[in-house]
Amino acid sequence: MKTHLFLQGPHGPFFRRLGRALVRRGDAVIRVNCCGGDVVDWPWPHTRLFRKKATGWSAWIARLMDEKQVTDLHVFGDWRPLHREAVLLARVRGIRVWAYEEGYLRPDYITMEQGGVNGLSSLPDTKEGMAELAAHCPDVPEAHKTGNSQTIKTWRAIGHYAGTIFLWPLFRHFQTHRPQSASREVWGWFLRVLSRSARRKRSAQALRAAYRSHAPYFLFPLQLDADSQVRRYSPYSGMKEAIACVLSSFARSAPVDTHIIIRNHPLDNGLIDYAGFIASFATACGISDRVHFIEGGKAHQMMDKSLGVVVLNSTIGISALRQGKPVYCVGTSIYAMPGLAVNSAEMPLDAFWNAPRGPEDSALADFERVLKARALVNGNFYTHEGISTAVVGALQRLDGDPSIL
Repeated sequence: MKTHLFLQGPHGPFFRRLGRALVRRGDAVIRVNCCGGDVVDWPWPHTRLFRKKATGWSAWIARLMDEKQVTDLHVFGDWRPLHREAVLLARVRGIRVWAYEEGYLRPDYITMEQGGVNGLSSLPDTKEGMAELAAHCPDVPEAHKTGNSQTIKTWRAIGHYAGTIFLWPLFRHFQTHRPQSASREVWGWFLRVLSRSARRKRSAQALRAAYRSHAPYFLFPLQLDADSQVRRYSPYSGMKEAIACVLSSFARSAPVDTHIIIRNHPLDNGLIDYAGFIASFATACGISDRVHFIEGGKAHQMMDKSLGVVVLNSTIGISALRQGKPVYCVGTSIYAMPGLAVNSAEMPLDAFWNAPRGPEDSALADFERVLKARALVNGNFYTHEGISTAVVGALQRLDGDPSIL
């Protein structure tokens, strides 16, 4: 019998339903709730509350691991401060670590990787390593289409943050890993809902203007400012600094007839005035007529018409590679390697504007084969059908052949 320790998971019941499935097959399950949002997602059973200051976390969680003889640790976001300490302590004890994230490939997949994800992934970082590993990976069935309702995902997040706010008296010492408080984020989303119609209208006008110019363009999709991929696995302190560096490079080196479309992240909380910042910085660079900021629109359509895509390390870069588009990655990413996305080790961003290079078909095929066998599970974290599918896949991954994990 195994003992599974669950820390914070994705918003909603995915971890709870996975834990229930593990109990049904005879394993032991423990869930640690650190804030009110955790209680909303997994109120009972098998729960423990951590209500102390963060300085006492390491000793507390290590004692729990030892007392319950934990064999497997499950975390969503292996970079969160409490999770990071728990992961390091688990490795000292020989406990398997299972890290979850939104799927490297989307939709219809979640990421479930042993050891770590993204910048902490154990996947090969060369196309030769990928090819060698791909040759030993089993065939993976085609993904069952489960969708990924943005509306449900949003309501799951609202429920979690509401719990964090209203149950705060029970968790007075809890500190979020995000740069903004839950109440401030909820307020930002509320204001964005009120301005949705006007923003969509402005975005449609800006996108039409970009298309009417018939100018060749690059696409730069933004990531969430609070995303660990921005703050931990890129050289930037946040998205504003990333925007400034990309636009200054574009102003210096991109062909003068080339434009750039900057697309905001659909889940941006609105607390940063990107439109104002981009307009000001583009004007200062003398390229205001070549820069277009878009709040919405279909990313795949924008990618299809583009010369290439510049990303920090977003999974949208993989989508661009699958469309055969040149991708430049300015951060640390599992797909930034020769044969896939270009990074600074191959050429500076200044050179990419003039010589974008697309992916190699064989390298991309090997990469996808390895991802599906080692790091992805069919399903999603939010819809009923998606969770059911993902739970089945997660159980299979937990019981999988260690030689391919």
